[in-house]
Amino acid sequence: MKRSVKKYDAQLKAKLALELVSGKKTLIEICTEHKIPKTTLIEWKEKLEKESHDIFLPISERDKKLKQLQNIIQDLHKIIGEITIENNFLKKKLQK
Repeated sequence: MKRSVKKYDAQLKAKLALELVSGKKTLIEICTEHKIPKTTLIEWKEKLEKESHDIFLPISERDKKLKQLQNIIQDLHKIIGEITIENNFLKKKLQK
């Protein structure tokens, strides 16, 4: 049996995580009110605490980080392409 995964938008995640961090409501209150599993809300809170410093980075720093990540992705795509070509070549050689 397949379980459907509920999707939540980023604004709701941020709002509820901030509510939890601020102490306005307890974990149980927020989860009951919005029908969200406790573990999910805890993950959102941890993500907020871990990544919130990024919003205060200068735009140039964020752009620099983004460019680095794009370069890494580009390199990985290149490696995947090379491995695919090698794999196809070896499959053809083994069939002969």
